[in-house]
Amino acid sequence: MNAVERLRRDHTILRAKLSVLEGALTMGSETWFVLREICHALSRQLQDHIKREEELVTACKEALPDDVLAHLTVGHKDEPALLRTINRLFIEEQGHSLASIRPSLTRLILGLRGHMDEEEAELFPAIEGVLSDHEAAEVQEPLPPVRLREEMTVNHVLHTYPQTKPLLERLFINVPYEGYDCLDEVAWRRGMDCCQFIGLLEEAISVAYHCDEIVAA
Repeated sequence: MNAVERLRRDHTILRAKLSVLEGALTMGSETWFVLREICHALSRQLQDHIKREEELVTACKEALPDDVLAHLTVGHKDEPALLRTINRLFIEEQGHSLASIRPSLTRLILGLRGHMDEEEAELFPAIEGVLSDHEAAEVQEPLPPVRLREEMTVNHVLHTYPQTKPLLERLFINVPYEGYDCLDEVAWRRGMDCCQFIGLLEEAISVAYHCDEIVAA
């Protein structure tokens, strides 16, 4: 998965969250806590996506049109700010009424969808036009000094390191349902930082490895 493909996958995840938000909004105040949790997770996911996107844009900034960069900057300020406002409203609203929150949520859904559509139509093709295959590999996120990476799927990790199965079970990860999801998505779904989740997996692998060494000795 190269850098632009990763951003497109982020958009797929974000659009799925927006669809859930949109559906929950039609169901009334009984979905208050669902909406609140989704917005909290969406805020973290959006920040992670923006960080990845800005790192990639910085790597090929000189070759990108000024208008594309300017539009990107505006979107990266407005949408996180709107989400912060929405999350604050969820805390301040004591009556669980959606009246004060619905307009902001609707604006977020429409705005973020439109922004992602524009990026896929203008920004991503522009970046792909700048990068050769070799350059695309160079500007991908630097791999951490660990065995696992956040874009790996649960099935891949479990197949390669079966000793992670007890941990996945303790975290109530449904492998038949979530096996094709990437580690960062599974972590987001549980309110965990992806680095924390990977750290737990790494620890489980290391502990099992050392136990095997002791038994062999």
